Amino acid sequence: MNSANKKPENARPAVSVVRGVAAAFILSLALTAAAALLLQKQAIPVSAVRIVNPAIKSLAALAAGFFGTARLPSRRWLFGAAAALVYIVVTTVVFGLLAGGIHPGKGNLIDLAMCGFAGCVGGMLRSLRAE
Repeated sequence: MNSANKKPENARPAVSVVRGVAAAFILSLALTAAAALLLQKQAIPVSAVRIVNPAIKSLAALAAGFFGTARLPSRRWLFGAAAALVYIVVTTVVFGLLAGGIHPGKGNLIDLAMCGFAGCVGGMLRSLRAE
C-alpha cells in the first residue's frame, strides 16, 4: 500500500471533535470565572456583560476549531466548524435547562452562526500552523 494514501492512525474525526469541545469547555469555564472575578472586583462594569459573553463564546469556539483539528489531515475548516457547533449547542442546552427552559430565538441563531464561523477560522488557523 502506498504510504501517501494511508490515513494517520489517530485521524478519527469524532474523537477530534470531542477533544475540541472539551478544550472549548475548559477555556469557557476559565474565561467565565475570570470575567466573574473582574465583575466582583468592579474592574469592569456590569454593562460589559453584553460584550464579554459573546467574546467568551467566540474564543471558546475558536479554541474548539483549533484544538479539535490537531490530528486531522484535511478538511480542518469543516471539522473545526463542527466542533464549535457541538460546543454551542451543548452549552445552549445545558444553560437553558439550568435557567428553566430553552427559549429559541434570534440570539441562538446568531450564536450558532458566530460560533460556527469562529470554529471554521480555528480549523483554518490549525491548517496554516501545520504546514
